[in-house]
Amino acid sequence: MSQFIEEMVYASQILYLEGHNDINNGQISYRDPESGNIWIRKGFLGWEETTPDDFILIDSEGNRLKGEGHIPSEWPLHTETYKARADVNCIIHSHPPYSMIFSATDLDLRPVTHDATPIMNTQRFTLTTNTVTNPNIAAQVAESLGKSNTLLLKNHGLVAAGKTIPETVCWAAVLENACKLQLIAESTGVPYTWTEGHEIKMKSKIIFGATAIREYWAYWCRKADRHFNPDSKNHLVGV
Repeated sequence: MSQFIEEMVYASQILYLEGHNDINNGQISYRDPESGNIWIRKGFLGWEETTPDDFILIDSEGNRLKGEGHIPSEWPLHTETYKARADVNCIIHSHPPYSMIFSATDLDLRPVTHDATPIMNTQRFTLTTNTVTNPNIAAQVAESLGKSNTLLLKNHGLVAAGKTIPETVCWAAVLENACKLQLIAESTGVPYTWTEGHEIKMKSKIIFGATAIREYWAYWCRKADRHFNPDSKNHLVGV
C-alpha cells in the first residue's frame, strides 16, 4: 500500500474523531506527484468507514482512471483548486458543525486561542451555499482560497489545502476548533480578548512549525490507532 493512501485512511479516521462527520461527510484528495492525477475518497462513505480500497483515481476533468465506487459530485472543488495552486498536494472539504455555524455569521475570525493564529487569512466564500459541483463555481472557490490554507464556505463547511496530508489535516482541525472556541466566547455574552499584533505570527511559527505539525500528526495517528486499531503497535509520523 502506498504511504499516501495509508495517510489518507488515517486522515479520514482523524477527521471523524475530530468531529468532522455529518451525513454528507465530505472528501479528501491527494495529487499524485508522478502523474498529476488525483486520488479522491469515494462518495457516500463515513469518514470512519474509510479503507485503502475506498479511493478513486481521477484526471483533472473528473474522469475515472482507477478504482471502484461513486466519484464525489464535488470533485470540481478539488480539481480546480489543484489547477490554481501548484503548491497544494492535498485538499480536504468537510462539514464540521462549528465551521458551518461560524460560516453563516458575519463574525471575523479572531485568534481567541492558539488555533486561529496560522489561519488568520481565512476568507468566506459567499457566492453560493450549495454544493460545489460546477467547475466554474469551483474555480471561484479556488480564487477565494487564494494563497491561504483554509476557506469557509457560507452555510456549507470548510476547505483546507496543504503541501502534505498531515499539514492539511492540521489546517482543517484548527479551523474547526478556532470556530468552536470563538462561538463559545461569543455565547458568554461578556467581552473577550484575542491575540493581536506580532504575537499572532510568533505563536503561529512556534506552535505550528514543521516539527510541531509532525508531532500533532503522530499524536492523531496514535489516537486513531487506539480507537480503530487497538492492537496496532505502529503509526505514521511522516509529514
